[in-house]
Amino acid sequence: MGKAKDNKQSDSESSEEEEYVVEKVVDRRERKGKVEYFLKWKGYDSSANTWEPRENLECPELIKAFEDARAAAKKENASKEKEKEKEKKKPSKPSSTSSTKRKADSDGEEASDDDKDDAASTKSSKSKSAADNDAAASDDGMNGFERGYVPEKILGATEANNELLFLIQWKDKDKAQLVSSKEARKHCPQLVIDFYEERLIWQSSDSVE
Repeated sequence: MGKAKDNKQSDSESSEEEEYVVEKVVDRRERKGKVEYFLKWKGYDSSANTWEPRENLECPELIKAFEDARAAAKKENASKEKEKEKEKKKPSKPSSTSSTKRKADSDGEEASDDDKDDAASTKSSKSKSAADNDAAASDDGMNGFERGYVPEKILGATEANNELLFLIQWKDKDKAQLVSSKEARKHCPQLVIDFYEERLIWQSSDSVE
């Protein structure tokens, strides 16, 4: 099992170093040219996670597993982006609505007006149906993760019934939703980390001394 050394001395100025066991590597970053890993410690909850320099760690197997998973995720994202670019470049097919409109124009101005009214009615009906579906989804008690929504950003946090809740903005959705911190850490740990990092007050080494 991986370990990392804690260089802090006790009140009795003991020179012995306490060792903590790394349960898993959660994230990675580079600061001042050095690689650091965000670690989950065995026996501690996620609130005790810390960033540690790579040279202080003795868990090569956990680091390798994390880096392999990270590389696979990057490759998958790149593949998805490539597919999106291909979809954008595909020429759009002429719609049947356009063909109907051209035919109506040839028959006369009155027929053209009727087609426009029909098209407007169809569009209005589709919009109402989509709105009804969204309303039904919001009333069924399911959160965005269960509906397959993509989380875009954590806007804030609150507490209810002794439980921490995050206010999450979903991608391409107008309304944000309160979701339990447990679900957020499970489905979007990086957004949780970003949320906390934005609220951290970093102290320079000079001020600490």
